[in-house]
Amino acid sequence: MMKKRIAVWILFGAILLAGLVYLVPVVLTVIGSFLLNGKVSGVGYRTLFFHCFPFYRMFWNSVLYAFSVTVGAVLIAIPAAYGFRFAKFPGKNVLYVIYIILMMMPLQVMILPNYIGLRDLKLLNTPFAIIVPLLFSPLAVVVLHQYLRECDVAVVEAARLETNSCLKVIWHCIVPQLKVCIFAVGLLIFAETWNLVEQPLLYLNEDKWRNLSLLFSESERYEAEVLLPAAVLFMVPVLLWYLLFRDELKKGLRLNG
Repeated sequence: MMKKRIAVWILFGAILLAGLVYLVPVVLTVIGSFLLNGKVSGVGYRTLFFHCFPFYRMFWNSVLYAFSVTVGAVLIAIPAAYGFRFAKFPGKNVLYVIYIILMMMPLQVMILPNYIGLRDLKLLNTPFAIIVPLLFSPLAVVVLHQYLRECDVAVVEAARLETNSCLKVIWHCIVPQLKVCIFAVGLLIFAETWNLVEQPLLYLNEDKWRNLSLLFSESERYEAEVLLPAAVLFMVPVLLWYLLFRDELKKGLRLNG
């Protein structure tokens, strides 16, 4: 019993320490955004809102990319996951393994092929250069498929007796069962798209299409006092989404084999 309590306290301490490691930079960023030359001041926010006009354009570009990719990727991933779960076709298992491999590949591996494809399609330096490659998310397909493995198959089979429309089956039988997982996947995709840096740097040349992440990667172009306030506002959308759907995130990522 004593050993078990010690193990629990060690685990609690490790989790607490890890939480502090992640929390301290966030707290320091928020505090620093209200300081100027060691004094409490709102000059940084005032400069950001009234003098740093590129911030607004970059912020709304980030919103455009994040919401477009999130909605589009989820709409594509749902029928794809349904197909992997219920359809029967040659090579299905091999194709699913390829999806898993693509999900685990680092971003740098896909940068050049994506660049060549976007160049040939003449999509470089347009919003579609950011949106199109991210619509086909292997992560979303894999997570939704894993969640579907625990869903009620009897409901789907009964629906198939009533209609031959896959879209009706997906809408009335699959989506209600996947609702929790859809919110979880949406949160992950939104956060990933919101934090994009490499793709906008490489695929976009005009400032009018650049997102908010580039404000920090090209910080020398902006006043120093606006960077920390901009960083605080940069964290708000993902934080709000997490606070609104944290329960769905926990339940939706409960992947059973």
